[in-house]
Amino acid sequence: MLGGGFAAAWLSCAAVRLLLLRHGESHSNAAPEAAALPEHVGDRLTDRGHGQAAAAALALRGCEATRLISSPMRRARETAEPLSRELGLEIEIDDGIYELRESEDYLKLAPEEQKLRRWSNRMAEHDDDPDHAPPGAESFNEVLARVRSFKRRLESNDPQAVILGMSHGLFLRFFFIDSLLPDFRVRDVARLWQLRTTNCGLSVFELDESRHPADPDIKGWRCATWMQPLAGTSDQ
Repeated sequence: MLGGGFAAAWLSCAAVRLLLLRHGESHSNAAPEAAALPEHVGDRLTDRGHGQAAAAALALRGCEATRLISSPMRRARETAEPLSRELGLEIEIDDGIYELRESEDYLKLAPEEQKLRRWSNRMAEHDDDPDHAPPGAESFNEVLARVRSFKRRLESNDPQAVILGMSHGLFLRFFFIDSLLPDFRVRDVARLWQLRTTNCGLSVFELDESRHPADPDIKGWRCATWMQPLAGTSDQ
């Protein structure tokens, strides 16, 4: 687990551009019977989630972040609040790094029907059409376009910037696989579930940064760590 002085020392020795933190436990996460709850119920942190966010803020106080950004979703903003206080940074809302827009009727479905119609299933069923989506929902191409737009915004920043962001499991999975596979396609979405996510897990990405002179010269984003638990977050 990363935390305290170890986190500061580790982060300061690498050319870190982006630290992405998944939000703390939400009421939707804590409801095992459903894939998602109605937004006014599910999109907020549980008491445990608030404790995880507070522990993450302590673990990351030496991360030397220059910006703090958050998804507009409530669970991400609530996770960012103790980090804002600890780091002395204002929260910048990035409207492009939310999780996923589903159709209006999705959250009204019975739990088993939700699981059958969740994003990965509906995208995989139409792997010949990456633009397919139910009315009001996002397609594979729309999610991927958000991820790539976010990357372009980051790449136009100060190359020495250390950006700490609050986002979501699905968005982080898309970011990771799009960085790994230059030809990321809708046929690959089912494999995203092989990337386990954890509440307040830290994923670190570096842009065009080699750790050793003998490393191959690969352009683009590199993943330095995936969903690393932070000190104290698993105790909540």
